[in-house]
Amino acid sequence: MKILIPSHCLEFTGEVQQVLLLAAEQGFNISHIELGVSPTQCIELVDTETSRLYSNLFELSCDGDLESKLTFLYGGEPQEVYLPNLVQIGISYDERLVDSWLHQDETTLLIHSQTLSSNQSWHHFAWVVASLALDFPLEDALVLSRAAMNVSRETWPTQFQHFPFIEQPAVSIAQTGFTTIGKQSLGLYPVVDNVEWIERLLKLGIKTIQLRIKDPNEPSLEQQIVKAIRLGREHKAQVFINDYWQLALKHKAFGVHLGQEDVLDADLELIADSGMALGLSTHGYFELLRIHQLSPSYIALGHIFPTTTKQMPSKPQGLVRLGLYQKLLDSMPYGKSIGVPSVAIGGIDLDNIQQVLDQGVSSIAVVRAITEAKNVEANVKELQSKFSRTSNRQEVFDVI
Repeated sequence: MKILIPSHCLEFTGEVQQVLLLAAEQGFNISHIELGVSPTQCIELVDTETSRLYSNLFELSCDGDLESKLTFLYGGEPQEVYLPNLVQIGISYDERLVDSWLHQDETTLLIHSQTLSSNQSWHHFAWVVASLALDFPLEDALVLSRAAMNVSRETWPTQFQHFPFIEQPAVSIAQTGFTTIGKQSLGLYPVVDNVEWIERLLKLGIKTIQLRIKDPNEPSLEQQIVKAIRLGREHKAQVFINDYWQLALKHKAFGVHLGQEDVLDADLELIADSGMALGLSTHGYFELLRIHQLSPSYIALGHIFPTTTKQMPSKPQGLVRLGLYQKLLDSMPYGKSIGVPSVAIGGIDLDNIQQVLDQGVSSIAVVRAITEAKNVEANVKELQSKFSRTSNRQEVFDVI
């Protein structure tokens, strides 16, 4: 990855470098990122393809407040066709200060209260550029950059109060909240594709499990869901039904798990009123902050490592990002307390589960580590023992 900065604003290089060094302190690998000079008037991010950012920030010189507009482009010079990607920083909207851009064809607003001075604008834009070079998607880069304005230059933002509020006018956010659950009650969290696995694993002492049947036309779909819910009651376990929230409601499941794409279609208020628990998937800062507004029972973070169990819309998050997301979750309101239960998912097995637990997550979802195991009983026992050792170690730490 190369970050190429126009020759007329090379002093901006130092701002970007400062953010990259701070990222390195968190554990990010920046050895592949090079800083250079752009032959154009745009900042260029050159990797397998070239991304260009244009900002009027470098055209203005003032000591007072500054509103900057930047355009995020893939290839080519700024043109009218790219205007949907216009990002406006610090504009007035409905008597509020916002950062505005289009996210998945919907206008998205970051609500904040800080007007940036000229120097702060440079620092903010440096965070945008560095975050994109670190492979954060645009929406995450903008959220993180705004949060960075609320902490010192030597600090990576991790606390909920430093992050902006996300508003999407076309998205209705339920205010009811969902059933809260104890972090310690989650534990090892297998995700399986048929009820036979549910029965087998509950008999082995699993207390949280998810039935994820991908094919909605599966003839035995409702029958399997009914049996899974019944088994959960018999074993006093937390059985979550993936996706099929109507059937989960109909048969009074303990909980339902939804992906980002399912949230808009589900009747969240009906689910909340039923008393069911709700787990929601996230893939980065933006989704995590937006989903938190729904007050779910837990938030899933993924995918952590490469996985073949399903096609993923994002790249693997890795341990460094997982640790940062966990710090943010630990500072978020949850019911009457602080700290949202988390579930790490994606490519986790016996070889890496301890590294994931070390990031402080409440629970770990596993698929192939159990369903493809040569000895299922032995794998379940060893995976569960990792939780026990980590919990005991944390209790000793808390006493000290």
